[in-house]
Amino acid sequence: MANVQFQFGFQPYGSVAGATPSFGLRRRTIAYNYTTALFRGDPVYNEGTGGNIVIAPSVSGQIAGIFWGCEYPSNGGLRALPVKSQYWPGVSLGASLSTATVTAWIIDDPDVLFLVASLGASRTLAQSDVMNNVEFNAGAGGNTATGISSYVIDDANITTSSALPFKIMDLYSTTALPGVNGADNTTVYNWAVVKMNSTDRAAGTTGI
Repeated sequence: MANVQFQFGFQPYGSVAGATPSFGLRRRTIAYNYTTALFRGDPVYNEGTGGNIVIAPSVSGQIAGIFWGCEYPSNGGLRALPVKSQYWPGVSLGASLSTATVTAWIIDDPDVLFLVASLGASRTLAQSDVMNNVEFNAGAGGNTATGISSYVIDDANITTSSALPFKIMDLYSTTALPGVNGADNTTVYNWAVVKMNSTDRAAGTTGI
């Protein structure tokens, strides 16, 4: 069955070691006035000051991990019940909440595997791409109804460079049932299993 374009970010899929993954989350923070939306499955980056995370500013550089949700005070003030969300709406909480903590949760374990779609702009992913490194692309834009990311890997930018943020470990077709979306390697928009390659916890390795 020909693949249909479907963008869903980087979704946990397993572990490099083959053990049952825990997908342990690390607590980070977002600036109360950060106005760029973050969706579940987005690659994120260390802002550089204060320990906050931001959307990854480069499609080919080091990342901090994958955004997986957040918690922040409602507009009722610091004593209001917290809002728990799969995505950060990218709207400033306002000066009255400038001392509030916006908690973010990210997956930063370099051994976690992720399922991700390809951009499909130039070609299909091929078996020869496995164990090479790849850039990402923001896709069409995250879904505010579900909170799910639209990030994909860029099939036009797969190289051996150790600086690239993700490594292709397998094609989805290897484990998928025949005929499901993303498993047809003869048409664009096929899916891959990747791991983080160049992160602030682990230096990237070259592809083959």
